[in-house]
Amino acid sequence: MATFPIFDACALFGPWPQHAADLSVESLVQVMAQNNIARSLATATSGIFHFYSQGNDETLAAARQYQQLIPVATLDPRAYPDCLAEAERRAGEGFRLFRFFPDRQCWPIRFAPFRELLQKCDALGVPVAVTVTRAGDITELADAVTFTQSPLLIAGARPEMLGEVLAVARGDAKFHFETTHLSAPLALETFRDTVPNGIERLIFASYSPLRYLSSALAPILASTLSDEHKALVLGGNLKRLLSK
Repeated sequence: MATFPIFDACALFGPWPQHAADLSVESLVQVMAQNNIARSLATATSGIFHFYSQGNDETLAAARQYQQLIPVATLDPRAYPDCLAEAERRAGEGFRLFRFFPDRQCWPIRFAPFRELLQKCDALGVPVAVTVTRAGDITELADAVTFTQSPLLIAGARPEMLGEVLAVARGDAKFHFETTHLSAPLALETFRDTVPNGIERLIFASYSPLRYLSSALAPILASTLSDEHKALVLGGNLKRLLSK
């Protein structure tokens, strides 16, 4: 277990289809306390699977109740143009990040409402995180955001996508990557050694309590990264990303 406080880029609470685990906000806060998680960027799952505005209301209420939670809004470009007003409203309420789940909501990355919504987020100065699931998704996203140099966090990249991760990261410094699934041996070291300032662009995200926190932490703690670099991945990089 890490001996320094951890900042988690993604935690979830609420219902999750076909999953029996306790995903209550109380369970999330308990997991944080047990594992030295100082702050978590939290999202209500109802905003992913049901109505994004309702989920964002629940996220805001949870963050007001538990100061260790930082509110993250979900936005759904299928709800165009209302999603543009939702982005502006949530930015005004202090949401620190906007998350997109095209895989769960079944819309393509090459999607005009999504492109306009990304431009809106950029104008508001709120960084975004986008889940990818297929080879080519990160490349397609890179082509869609050439208009900005604002930080963009890629979620869901798996070991078999490492080549694409490295190529896109080397070509565009705004891309940051969650470590959640980059668990193949030496994946983190390869990113560090291949990408300019690579260690500063890796962000820890656990998706707890949906996923076991230990499975997200283990690849980082077991890696050959220095303690200084582990501290950056497990919190320092995220704090810097949110301060931009």
